[in-house]
Amino acid sequence: MFQQLPLDLSYCMQAKRLDILNIGLMILSFILAMKLPFHAFLLAYAVLGPLHYLTEIGWLDNRNYFSTNKKDAWILVALCGLMTFGFAYHQFPAFSLTASWSEAINAGPFNKVSQFLLKYERSFIFLAFYGAIMMTFVKKRNLRYILMLFGLVIAYFLNGINAYTMIIGIMLPTVIHVYVFTGAFILFGALKSKSVSGYASLMVFFAILFLIVYSRPKMSDYTLSGYWLDAMRESKFVELSGAIAIHLGWAKPDTYLIRTPNGSALSTVALKMQIFIAFAYTYHYLNWFSKTKVIAWHKVKKSRLIGAIVIWVASIALYFYDYKIGLAALFFLSVLHVFLEFPLNHLTFVGIYKELKTRITPNK
Repeated sequence: MFQQLPLDLSYCMQAKRLDILNIGLMILSFILAMKLPFHAFLLAYAVLGPLHYLTEIGWLDNRNYFSTNKKDAWILVALCGLMTFGFAYHQFPAFSLTASWSEAINAGPFNKVSQFLLKYERSFIFLAFYGAIMMTFVKKRNLRYILMLFGLVIAYFLNGINAYTMIIGIMLPTVIHVYVFTGAFILFGALKSKSVSGYASLMVFFAILFLIVYSRPKMSDYTLSGYWLDAMRESKFVELSGAIAIHLGWAKPDTYLIRTPNGSALSTVALKMQIFIAFAYTYHYLNWFSKTKVIAWHKVKKSRLIGAIVIWVASIALYFYDYKIGLAALFFLSVLHVFLEFPLNHLTFVGIYKELKTRITPNK
């Protein structure tokens, strides 16, 4: 017991320092998002994003993707591959140098395949999320695969429902991944450590959301031109935030964008959504890198780490050369890391439930 005490104290001190660091990173991300909602997001997505994808995938691989059978992760890879093919083939004409080449692509034999894959794009996301539940909790192989196949039936009947398209197809791989799941990790960590600093970091995390909601940003306070304007248009995240705001009833299609003599400007609601997205993505990445010593994501094979750094540097170069090319080139990795994280997300929510249950019924 006495030998264990220093280890416990050391762990508590390390957790406390990490909580304090993350509170600082939250505040930093919030300030950047408020002051530079477009630039902060674009830089975080292009610079921190790829390194996060690469290092997290390596870390998950070392932990068998938190699944009952590591090989099942190939199912998630295949779903991501199908989704990427549909996206990539559809985007080919945008990179074509001549009109004839664009026409050839559109008339090509894979165009119908691409259109089919795009039609069921949200189904691949759902199947990855649903399949990850089976991968994580169903130990019997035959039963696991039967239940996964049953997911195809569910996905078929859900396809086309507006709420399903919005939540699964748009929000799950974006704002739910970077904000809700990050919040769940913070909550689970606080419950496990039972530390004041852990709960304080959770309170700061949600307090920032309320500060954004009750802020009153004006488009006149921000300037966006040249590379940054083109990058923001090409990222289509304004369309993403607009779709979410309109679906939730926070804005109407004709009021999300304000028409001006010089083009379009974002409304107050649109700016709030952009500030939120900038904060959520920036902190999501910084939170991952802040936990380097705790989860040791950097402790992988040297060849893998060097490969990740080379790909990371190349991806940054692509983003700064043309943001649209960077997005297209990194699409597979960006989606793949979301899919491969699903088992961990499921385990986190189960862990939260168990921790809360022990507090409600401690004697059972």
